[in-house]
Amino acid sequence: MAGIFIGVVLLIFVLALISSLKKTNRRTPLRNQPLPENLGIKLEGGMAILNELDKSLPTSYEENVKNRVLRENPRWKDHEFDWAFFELKRYFVMNSLLKSVPMFSEPVDEVWHEMLMFTREYDQFSKKFYGEKLHHMPNLESTPIPGERAFFDWVYLSLFESTANSRSIWGGFLKHPIKREVLDDFRTLSHGELLANYFRSGDDWLEEKTYIIEKLKREIKDADSVKRENKGFERSHSRDESHIYSYALGAAVFYSLYEEDQFESGMSDIIPNEYYKTENHGGGSSCSGFSCSSGDSGHDFGGGDGGGSSCSSCGGGCGGS
Repeated sequence: MAGIFIGVVLLIFVLALISSLKKTNRRTPLRNQPLPENLGIKLEGGMAILNELDKSLPTSYEENVKNRVLRENPRWKDHEFDWAFFELKRYFVMNSLLKSVPMFSEPVDEVWHEMLMFTREYDQFSKKFYGEKLHHMPNLESTPIPGERAFFDWVYLSLFESTANSRSIWGGFLKHPIKREVLDDFRTLSHGELLANYFRSGDDWLEEKTYIIEKLKREIKDADSVKRENKGFERSHSRDESHIYSYALGAAVFYSLYEEDQFESGMSDIIPNEYYKTENHGGGSSCSGFSCSSGDSGHDFGGGDGGGSSCSSCGGGCGGS
C-alpha cells in the first residue's frame, strides 16, 4: 500500500514538473508594431553603414529568405519574421564594427541560417558589405557566456534604441556584469591597441569604432567618480525606453567594476521591472566566425518547447568555405 502511495506522489510530482516546464518554455508572441526607422540607430554617422547594408541586401534576397523561413517555421507570423530580420540587420551592423559578435537569439540565428541556404546570394552580400565572407560557426557546447553577453548588450544599447520586441527577441538586456578583463582593457589600453583587439581590421567605419572606445572609456571614468564620491544610482522614472537604457549603461559599468556580486539586484533597482524581467526568445548558439559559444532556447515565436541550436547540424560552420 505504501508503495502505491509513493508511486502516486511521484506521478503527481512528475506531472507538475512537466506542466511547469511547458509554462517556462512558452513564448510571448511579438507585438505587431512598426519597425523603427533606420534600424533605430543612435550612432552619429551610422546612416552611412545602413546605406551600405541596404545596398548589399537586395529586396529579392530578403523576400526569398522570408518565404523559406515561414515555410520552415509555419507558426511564425509575418511580423515576427520582419522583426527577427530587423534584429539580424542590427547584428550585421555590429559585425561591421567588432571583431567578434556572439549570437544570443535563436529566432535571429534561424533567419541567418536560412540566409546561408542561398549560397550565392549570401556570398555576394557578405563580400559586398564586409569585403570578405562572414562565416556562421555554431558551437555545439552548451556553455553560457554571461561576460560576452554583457559586452554585447552594452554595445547593442550604445548603438540602437531598444524596443519591447527587441527585449523579447534578445532575452532582455543588462542581466550580467561586463567582464573585468574587458573593462580593464578599455581603461588602460590605447585606442590603437583596442582597435586591434576588439574591432574589425581596416579603416572602415573608424569614426564609429572610435566612438565606442571613447564612450566606454568615459563611462569607466564616470564609474570611478561615482565610487570615489560615494554616490548612488536611483531608479529611472522615465517612460522613454531609450533614456532608461542610456542611464542604465553607466550603472552597468559601475556595478561591473565595483559591486559585481550586487549587479543583478542593483540593476533591478534602477531599471523598471517591465523592462528588466523579460520573457524571451533568446539563447546563445553561434557567432560570426571570430569567437563562438552556445546556449539553449527555442526559436518558435508561437509558444512551444525550447530547442537547441538552430544550426547544430552544420558541422564546422554553416555556409563556411
